[in-house]
Amino acid sequence: MNTSDSSHLIGIRLGTALAACLAAVTLTAGCSGSASSGAKNAAGSATTTSAASAGSPTTSSSSSSSGSVDGGASPSTAAPGSSAPASKPTSVGAGGPRDCSTDMLHFTIDSVREPVNHVVISATNTSQVPCHLNKYPLLRTFQADKSTIGVAQMDKPAAAILLAPGAVAYSGVMTNAADGSGTNHKTVSALFLQLQPGDAGAGGTGRPVSVAMPPSAQYIDSSAYVSYWKSDMQTALY
Repeated sequence: MNTSDSSHLIGIRLGTALAACLAAVTLTAGCSGSASSGAKNAAGSATTTSAASAGSPTTSSSSSSSGSVDGGASPSTAAPGSSAPASKPTSVGAGGPRDCSTDMLHFTIDSVREPVNHVVISATNTSQVPCHLNKYPLLRTFQADKSTIGVAQMDKPAAAILLAPGAVAYSGVMTNAADGSGTNHKTVSALFLQLQPGDAGAGGTGRPVSVAMPPSAQYIDSSAYVSYWKSDMQTALY
């Protein structure tokens, strides 16, 4: 092989090698760019999905809140422990009616035309619960008196009176003997009244109260007596 042919062959080989090298560089760059682009696209897709996922609970919560407002307050919106102001009881408890006490009742003493020398005590239930009015009122002419006015035993009722709210019970009092046979005369402007419980011998119920006597019937003697509580005035007086 002569010198010119050898130079020509070397030139061809160098050209081929250079072309191959250029092709390899181009391919590598293309692959690198494609991978980079794919990575960027994947990252963008992941960012979009993450943002969408993060936004979903916010949208759901907002929608739920809006629905609660539109639909009105639910039971859970009531303030814990809130309640209407407590009112007085209007029904009898599990133990049944209690005994009446003087702070549950309003008392008056009025004169009557018949029978003579009598007055009538009225007891009105001003509370909002029924109560038992037992036996007869304990009456004293003075608060310091140890003894009470006697009772007319002949009219003893079979049971206590169940006094409903607003109802009235009556007890008649003979203040003095019409024939003047009584002793220990006194003029009193009021009687001190105390109630009795259902249990015998347990003492009065509630504090004693002073009830004014009518001006025309303030004369009392030793013959005075009181009747048992009755549900009507006439029965209490006779």
